[in-house]
Amino acid sequence: MLRLSGLFEISAPNLIWSPDSRWFAFPFSEGHRVTYTYVYHRSGDDFTKLETEEEVLVDVKGNVRNAYVTPIRWVKPGVLSLEQHVIFRGGEGKEATYRFTAKFGQKTGKFQIISKKKVPSKE
Repeated sequence: MLRLSGLFEISAPNLIWSPDSRWFAFPFSEGHRVTYTYVYHRSGDDFTKLETEEEVLVDVKGNVRNAYVTPIRWVKPGVLSLEQHVIFRGGEGKEATYRFTAKFGQKTGKFQIISKKKVPSKE
């Protein structure tokens, strides 16, 4: 059992489990302008949150006002597919969505973006 209750005021998170059940990820909103993805990994008998130096997201050109990063699925253990939706400052309706894949490096303790693709807008 892992205690996550302090993070959520309204409802439980939608956990995305890896095929080997040793990893899980979930989106976490800090206010209404930002959603990050938290990742946990089984270490021995416990799950521990990966404390990386940076958030798991892609660099986007422009002045970003809102950013929402959501895990989609585990490609394989340690490799996570995500979606990032951004809203830019100053432009009416200026938004972009990216699908990307991040791989956790056991030696570096960091996620590395290994693929990135801009999703065409529906306009």
